[in-house]
Amino acid sequence: MSARIFFLMAALLGLFNGLWATGLLAQDDPSVDPIMGTWKVNVSKTKLEPRQSAEALTRVHEPIPNGIKITRPLVDANGRPTRGTWTIQFDGKDHPVHGDPLLDTLALKRLDRYTMEAVAKKDGKVHNTMRWDVTRDGRMLTWTSKRLLPPERAGTTVRVYDKQ
Repeated sequence: MSARIFFLMAALLGLFNGLWATGLLAQDDPSVDPIMGTWKVNVSKTKLEPRQSAEALTRVHEPIPNGIKITRPLVDANGRPTRGTWTIQFDGKDHPVHGDPLLDTLALKRLDRYTMEAVAKKDGKVHNTMRWDVTRDGRMLTWTSKRLLPPERAGTTVRVYDKQ
């Protein structure tokens, strides 16, 4: 083998290893679920509501068989900070949610490796719909919520999260 071919192969191997190490090829690994992990809101790409902090919008997504365990900060009915944790299947059916004064059930559906949708209900009425979209490199999550109820809070919220 000539020295030229040897150095070319070494360079290509180095490039491949670099891409793998930075996560640019990791999205092709079927054992890596891009939605799972710890996600912290990117304040430069997200408009926060008054009194919200980036720390209050950190989410943890953990895999369970055919579903997800979501842990995130909440504010209880008395205005005190608390944490909500829900274990929900990707079956599109309503699952009870405890600890969040704004909803009673959450139904999740996994559209593909990078996308899931949800319908949140309070007292049997659709409160809001949500969508999670993860970039193909698995580093950024865009969460879009279309709130219907209560009417005074109706509207669309978009938050951008970075994987930690």
